[in-house]
Amino acid sequence: MKATTVISCLLLASATATAGEYTGKVYVDANRNGQFDKGEKTLKGILVSDGLNVVKTSASGEYSLPGHKRERFLFITTPSGYKTFRHYHAIENGKTEYDFGVIPYNAHLGSKGEHAFLHISDTEISTATGQEEWVSDLRKYAHNEGAAFIVHTGDICYEGGLKNHKPMMNTVNMEVPVYYCIGNHDLVKGKYGEELFESIYGPVYYSFDAGNTHYIVTPMWGGDYRPGYTKEDVYHWLKNDLAQIPEGKPIVVFNHDYWTSGDRHVFSAGKGMDIDLDAHNLKAWVYGHVHINHITRHGNALAICTSTLARGGIDHATSAFRKIGMDSKGNISSELRYTYIDKSIVIASAQNEQAPVTKDGKLQVSVNTYSTVTQTAKVTYAVYMEDKAVTPQRSMTRQTDFNWTDAVKLPAECEGRTVTLKATATFKNGETARAESFFTYTSTPVEVKTGDNWTNLGGNPQHVAVTKDTLNLPIRLAWVKNMGSNVYMTSPIVVDGKVFAATMDENIQGKSSVTAMDATDGSLCWKYSTRSSVKNTIVSAQGLIFAQDIWGYLYAIDAKSGKLAWEKKLDVAVVPGLEDGLVANETTVFAGAGKGLVALDARTGREIWKNSSWSQREGTTCTLSLSPDEDVLIGSVQWGAMYANDARTGKLLWAKSEDGIRFRSSSPSMHDGAMYFLSESSLFVLSEKTGEILAVKKLPFSVEATSSPLVTRGEIIFGTAGEGIVALDRKTLDIKWKYRTGKAMIYTSPYTNGEMAQVESTPVLSGDMVIVGASDGTFYAVNRKNGSLMWRHKTGSPILTTVAVSGNTFFGTDFSGNIYCFKAE
Repeated sequence: MKATTVISCLLLASATATAGEYTGKVYVDANRNGQFDKGEKTLKGILVSDGLNVVKTSASGEYSLPGHKRERFLFITTPSGYKTFRHYHAIENGKTEYDFGVIPYNAHLGSKGEHAFLHISDTEISTATGQEEWVSDLRKYAHNEGAAFIVHTGDICYEGGLKNHKPMMNTVNMEVPVYYCIGNHDLVKGKYGEELFESIYGPVYYSFDAGNTHYIVTPMWGGDYRPGYTKEDVYHWLKNDLAQIPEGKPIVVFNHDYWTSGDRHVFSAGKGMDIDLDAHNLKAWVYGHVHINHITRHGNALAICTSTLARGGIDHATSAFRKIGMDSKGNISSELRYTYIDKSIVIASAQNEQAPVTKDGKLQVSVNTYSTVTQTAKVTYAVYMEDKAVTPQRSMTRQTDFNWTDAVKLPAECEGRTVTLKATATFKNGETARAESFFTYTSTPVEVKTGDNWTNLGGNPQHVAVTKDTLNLPIRLAWVKNMGSNVYMTSPIVVDGKVFAATMDENIQGKSSVTAMDATDGSLCWKYSTRSSVKNTIVSAQGLIFAQDIWGYLYAIDAKSGKLAWEKKLDVAVVPGLEDGLVANETTVFAGAGKGLVALDARTGREIWKNSSWSQREGTTCTLSLSPDEDVLIGSVQWGAMYANDARTGKLLWAKSEDGIRFRSSSPSMHDGAMYFLSESSLFVLSEKTGEILAVKKLPFSVEATSSPLVTRGEIIFGTAGEGIVALDRKTLDIKWKYRTGKAMIYTSPYTNGEMAQVESTPVLSGDMVIVGASDGTFYAVNRKNGSLMWRHKTGSPILTTVAVSGNTFFGTDFSGNIYCFKAE
């Protein structure tokens, strides 16, 4: 059988009527002029397709294809070690010969074919204006870190996006191959939905190779306009494509969406038309669409979703792109890279002219540093007194992608004196960033005393966030410790002299956990590893700590020992992940979401009731709220509705979606029969019993933040998507004051970027002091009455969590995985 023979047994009767025979060759375009010249090398064994049939080039580099009724393109599977500025030709009337030129390209391959690529998705642009920064970040990172290629998995978006995206991001100007998928918003008005996409980007399904891996691009089945292709079209081509791939060769599929929640990946186009992708050694299905950062394992393959690198995600996912590594056997590694951060460095442990020390008198050194375009290679520091080094240059230990730590004993002569700590971050591309901070050194640690327990978001199931303890200035950092992984929106809680926090792991490296620390000095009491990320509120009841991970596992952990008391697999969706926060009273924990929402006996895990009235949708970052009389439980579905269930029986009491409430990210705070929350650009006050809107205040800015309103005697205070902290007069609902925090380091509020002062956390009131963390990486204390700044502490890492107050102390966490203990007078 000749190398160019079509595998006819794979062709179905519906595709046998051919439009004509096409021939040509695949060659190495040595002079890059786009045409075959005498002496240029031809390549054998290269896959060529007409969108149905797939053949290999012969020993002379030639191919022959029969064509078919639905033909529009001829295209090649770009081989590993080469790139092309166009892997396809649109079929022209009367033309039957098409040559394909490829250019040698080392693709940054390892000796055994290992490599890495960059995944982006859902950029959703309308113009190239304003996109320069993230495009530049992506280009520089691809260059600095040796990416083999970049893939965009769709939603480019609409006519403006389709026309403007490729000129600003293509194989030439990005200096690596760039591949595109079609998304639902890329199906636009025309003869058929993909007509415009095809005219700019070429075929909507195709394949290419890099290293030892075969990559397959597949299209979205539907969208804003009806596509011209069908599942059957893709099935016939895909079956023929895979038939040419050696058995056992790893494959990765790219698509805009994800098609299964089961443990098998079966491509199905109808009865009798199934392809078991797992049997073809599928390693990953890489997608976007839902604007989240999420990895799940389905059988032997991973499903990997990356949000948008241009702005915050639907579920407040961080603005990021993903580096995906492939080893020689197709085993996968992942690393999220956060956009818009240019060589940032902050000494998080030395601020406000003071720094903490350990029990044995060692200076705690914690540095947060990050650069989007390259990885941090090392961080060093030294301590100086009167320009004289009192320590040698010391190397720090990496804890997370942001954080580096060390501890050092200073000479006795430094006691009571002003010293300066100077830190330097050196990045892999050779650039550096420096920071310094001075403080009065004392070898005596700060004494910490905790008081009442802080068991829920805002201190209680109603999320009131008003403390019994009154904190006064000055405020000192007593200790800071890193938990070894990033913290998303999981606010710390305090129970019986311990502080508890939980971490996430967006790269499934086994780093997510619930951690308990001694509140007095930060020493580790225990760490319990969870299966996957814990991304929202943890709670305490019955001497247990409760946390739920994004895969739907609820953990009940003994607060003293760190041993698992019981666990439950919740009946929740796999995609999107479970990001809702828990709530608990003294006897009951409420967990899950949608029809997986349950009330459980806190001590035993016995199910009391299960919701049957409403379902999940897009990823939701709200925390469940419980009314003061503990009769009403408030839940939420992002892009769906707000729901009130009877907390004792689970019966649905009411649902509310109108007036913008369906887009809510804010968890209600409950006060005297009324509930306060934010949605879109309004503050709402609703009756908890009936859902009746008691008051609504339309604001001239977005409040798409997860912040719960703090209701004081005279104000309603909350975080916003871009204006920092805002206070309304409680009686009139007029704006009373605004405190603008700094620009967000990482964007999380949906569809936001630019000069946005984001505050996702809930303000906490102690006396007249309002304490809040912001996305600019700073803890703030402002005056309740007028918003004037009283104190701040820079961390150099975004803060998405709410502080916990106990005794003379409050605790906060940042995105780097640091937990901070502050003592106030």
